[in-house]
Amino acid sequence: MAEFHLKCEKRDISEYIILVGNPQRANKISSLLKSPALVNENRGLFVYTGFYRETRITVATTGMGAPSTAIVLEELANLGGKVFIRVGSAGGIDPKLDVGDVVIATGSIRDDGTSPLYLRSSFPAVPNFDVLQAMIATGKRIKENIEYGIVIAEDAFYIPYSREEMDCFVKSGVKAIEMESGCVFIVSQYRNVKAGAIFALDGNVALNKIKPEGAEDVYKKGEAVAIQIGLESLCTLSKNNIK
Repeated sequence: MAEFHLKCEKRDISEYIILVGNPQRANKISSLLKSPALVNENRGLFVYTGFYRETRITVATTGMGAPSTAIVLEELANLGGKVFIRVGSAGGIDPKLDVGDVVIATGSIRDDGTSPLYLRSSFPAVPNFDVLQAMIATGKRIKENIEYGIVIAEDAFYIPYSREEMDCFVKSGVKAIEMESGCVFIVSQYRNVKAGAIFALDGNVALNKIKPEGAEDVYKKGEAVAIQIGLESLCTLSKNNIK
């Protein structure tokens, strides 16, 4: 039976799923799959299912922010999804990071309004260990200088943190900031499914380099690496029957 927003059936969805915010990224990843089928386009939440190597994989669009992400993840879990890897973009916070760098989240500072409705704010927002382990191992194999660490997931894109808060994040070793990882980790924990998250950086917020002009090609190279790590990690998890 189709869900409220994703108008597809259980047979259309793999247990292994890439989550993306941007529908253009979903289209891009679908082009890397063998025999990709568009199984949902309702509300612009494009969902494709196909094969990467020998692994059946679904690529699903969540839209921007935690509320939409929670809805899509919930409905995919209802349709049989078991392992989710968010592949997205983020702004760097660590001053050593720049456009095109790739960060794997080892945990998320929750600054969204959705995830506390699932589990109280003191509950840690962390990826599943098996998924994280597979992603870091795959990342080190694919990219020499892969980064991993704590990220921030916050709601208000156009409301910046104060300089004092940002300096505290930098001092504490926070790697990057985006909008969905905390929700992905918490909803997955609540629903007893597994999740991880990886990001290509499109700038550095701490250095006030927010989506700098002329850096699109560098960003796209980082995005391609993040996509490859996500797909290869799902293949490893599927091969090892982790779900």
